[in-house]
Amino acid sequence: MNHVHLTRRQFLEKAGALSVGAAILGSSVPNLGLAEEAKPSKVPLPPNAADLPNGGKPIKQFWCDLNWSHPADNHTAMIPALPQDWANVDPVEYFAWHKDFGVNLMSLQAYVLDGYAFYPTKLGSTAPGRGAELFPRLYKIAQKDGMPFCAYFSIVQDLIMSNLRDDWVVPTSKKYTWPGMMAPESPWTDLLCARITEFLKLYPVEWISFDCFNYGTFNCNDFPVQPSPYVKGPFKEIIGREMPEKASDITPEEGLKYKREIMARLFYRIREAIAQVSPETKININVPFFKAAEPMWVNHPMVNESDQLIAESSDDEVVNWLLSVRKPHQRVMTVIVGRPNENGLCDPNSWKKWYAAGCDFSGYAHGVPPDFRPWAGVRDQVEIVRNAFQQMP
Repeated sequence: MNHVHLTRRQFLEKAGALSVGAAILGSSVPNLGLAEEAKPSKVPLPPNAADLPNGGKPIKQFWCDLNWSHPADNHTAMIPALPQDWANVDPVEYFAWHKDFGVNLMSLQAYVLDGYAFYPTKLGSTAPGRGAELFPRLYKIAQKDGMPFCAYFSIVQDLIMSNLRDDWVVPTSKKYTWPGMMAPESPWTDLLCARITEFLKLYPVEWISFDCFNYGTFNCNDFPVQPSPYVKGPFKEIIGREMPEKASDITPEEGLKYKREIMARLFYRIREAIAQVSPETKININVPFFKAAEPMWVNHPMVNESDQLIAESSDDEVVNWLLSVRKPHQRVMTVIVGRPNENGLCDPNSWKKWYAAGCDFSGYAHGVPPDFRPWAGVRDQVEIVRNAFQQMP
């Protein structure tokens, strides 16, 4: 039976389009475990392991994505998670499930793009009850086990702040994605960096994955820069003339130059915030890339200086481009499950090819509250990833 899927990107880009047809999505999967005798044998290290970005030993990461949920009535494929949806997740159970899955990097959203935190922040909302302690409790378990940790922040999406501070939202961005996107030039960046600093003082994790590194829309190459009070100053600094009153008076060349510089400044603000309190923390930043060598990102500081380059896909063109432009210090990660029915952009069966190329691996799936485990509709794909993780060193 064919299933209708709505990815997190599609959801945000289709304003209010919560119904995607009568899709039979099934329930969450209680256990994806393999019988002991069915566990696959290990694949050998690539013969050129020492020359690969990961040295032949990939990061293996999987997100039970708490940004989103599948409703129990199965009438929609995915909706933003309410603060209470995942508030009662048991960190012991969560850790055990992921470790059994085969990850070597524990992962959890610190601040979901919905606008609340799973740790006791003083700079915004938290999940209710035990939800405000989910991250610290899981982090403590991982530390005791000796497993490194990756946290998550969304860079320009916060569904609470985009409603409470509409003047911090890039004008017209709500035409492309219904919550809109926070403007990097606005006070939003100060708040984001304060949250990052606060978080790392409490939990100096090994990695942070930053999502939604965009200006105005997800594919921001052609997004027209919109005149606004907070654009006026930076526009003159970057372009060398006064900001015009109409977007149509900003040329595409000026718009591209402006956006590239503004996103570079945002990247450096984030990196500075991290360096102040946890200089050993490494980062990757998800755009996502839609194709190789997009004008926004060619030779951009984010691409040149991040610790890891990530493709939210296993698309040959994008992953191979990242492998070709990476600097000696950079790892490259491919996402092999998470974006279903998008022309095969996430193909779990591609893992052997990317393993040989020296890539790290990530994937994500969504559960039906209160069960964080992946819902039944992606069971086959998730099991392929689990099987792959158990074969890798």
